[in-house]
Amino acid sequence: MIGRMFWLVTALFAGIAAHLATILYAPGLTFERKLNVIVAAHKPNSFFLMTPDTQAGFLPTSTAEDIVGLCLVDLSKGKVVIDAHVPQSFWNFSIYGSSGQQIYDINDVEAGADSFSVELTKAKSLIEQVRSNADPDDAGKIANSGWHAEVPGERALAVLWFPVRDQTQRKTLEDEVKRTNCNAN
Repeated sequence: MIGRMFWLVTALFAGIAAHLATILYAPGLTFERKLNVIVAAHKPNSFFLMTPDTQAGFLPTSTAEDIVGLCLVDLSKGKVVIDAHVPQSFWNFSIYGSSGQQIYDINDVEAGADSFSVELTKAKSLIEQVRSNADPDDAGKIANSGWHAEVPGERALAVLWFPVRDQTQRKTLEDEVKRTNCNAN
């Protein structure tokens, strides 16, 4: 009886561990695997538009009719500034960490303009924050660049999503979104 109870409890804990591992780690691994396939042909810190058939498989909320642009951000050499250009309509701009967690998000209502800049820097560790003094020029740097976000780690993904209501306007809208750039400074 005690032997059966032991194996039952062991099986229960093994099941809980497997379930938690699937919930906590599998989404990040799946995201990174999909991301590596998509950006393999593109260099870091460059903005590109996804093909309609690829974007529907990568972003579950996207359709083949939408315009989706990506920038694989590499902060290993310093900050990166993304200068986005979007048509006056509904759009969403998000930044995801290397494991798929959302770090930053802005949309047409918050930005209030058809062009904006986001400065991305690598987040300081707790020890670096305690040791360093506040830079008095930080407020000026952020004010000049527009929006600012700190990324945990050296890699991130910036996603610009724009739904297209009228497919006859797609080429014009794509040309506007293609003006977006992602530059390391």
